[in-house]
Amino acid sequence: MSCEHCQALCVKYVIRSPEQLRKAIRIAINALSEGMLSEIKSTRDWNQYSFHECAEKMVWGDIVDYHFVCNYCRTQFVLGAETYHGSGGYWSPENEKPSEIID
Repeated sequence: MSCEHCQALCVKYVIRSPEQLRKAIRIAINALSEGMLSEIKSTRDWNQYSFHECAEKMVWGDIVDYHFVCNYCRTQFVLGAETYHGSGGYWSPENEKPSEIID
């Protein structure tokens, strides 16, 4: 369940292009900078770059799999994408499947 701090991040954002991935990365890094979110490590580390490296240089590997948690209510979020084949990805609360495009 989200709180007043992370409610705006509780969207299912489908990523179908590099520009949409850049937008999702910018939103996540802003939330980290504001102290709303913290990055948490996944048990599977598919990333070639740290999230800060990814956000700073806008570079990513074949798989994007970053996880975050709200510092207030502990809602977890995932930013995931499969960029090698271009099948896209999503930003979403951890336990929800993306079902709509939000621009």
